[in-house]
Amino acid sequence: MQKFNDPCIKTGDFARLCGTNKRTLIHYDEIGLFKPAYTDDRGYRYYSESQFDVFFTINCLSKLGMPLKEIGAFLNHRNPQALKKLLLEQREEVLKEEERIRKTRQVIETKLALVSLQEKLESNQAGSSTEHIFQEYTPEEYMILSDPLNTNDHEAIIHTLCSHIGYCNKNNLNAGHPYGAMLDVSELRQGHLDTYAYFFTKVIDRPEDFPFHIKPAGTYAVAYLKGDYYDSEETYRKLFQWIDENGFRTGQYSYKEAIIDELSADSSEEYLTKISVQIF
Repeated sequence: MQKFNDPCIKTGDFARLCGTNKRTLIHYDEIGLFKPAYTDDRGYRYYSESQFDVFFTINCLSKLGMPLKEIGAFLNHRNPQALKKLLLEQREEVLKEEERIRKTRQVIETKLALVSLQEKLESNQAGSSTEHIFQEYTPEEYMILSDPLNTNDHEAIIHTLCSHIGYCNKNNLNAGHPYGAMLDVSELRQGHLDTYAYFFTKVIDRPEDFPFHIKPAGTYAVAYLKGDYYDSEETYRKLFQWIDENGFRTGQYSYKEAIIDELSADSSEEYLTKISVQIF
């Protein structure tokens, strides 16, 4: 039997101090991953204070998804060089996880902002905001664009949209904004409401590794469409009438983007779409 003269900590106490349970410590002992400092004749396990750091490291590595077998292999051949290599590898995993969490938080904040905008509009004179045209200053925004369309061919539109969504998802570019559409103002003025120029997905940060479009900073005429996303004829009519009556010139594109869509409404009657055109 192993002789051990240092003060020892009972299994339950060691588990409590480490934020774990006795079953975990017993399991780790049984598989040879983390053995107690001393086991008495009756089979009771005891641990020393010097083992806290080892267990803490095991726990951290396990939470990062490192298999217990790999953790055990490191512990069985531990040395400063092996520890440094392991820590560098795990630092990279932590950085990747932090980036994943950051992007997830971006999506959550974006969705909350969209819902808050809808609530603000609905509370403004009992929802009459959807009947009015607004002048709104918009800072520069970054967008990932689809391949150019400039067509009303349904099959081409669906193909391009699916390709765009797939590209953004594959490259983790979705920051929570529903996809939108850019339509050429000259086409809209001719009544071509279903001739799309591009689809777009807004991103929060300026992309460094992907082609992107800048929606210019400036003043925009903004209208909100309540109801089906595609029933926009009357909204565009009012928007361009307001622009013309006030003597404004426009930018090349109209930006059409969902505020409330299938995610937060179970009926298209409740959908809310923002339509904006830069004015000068």
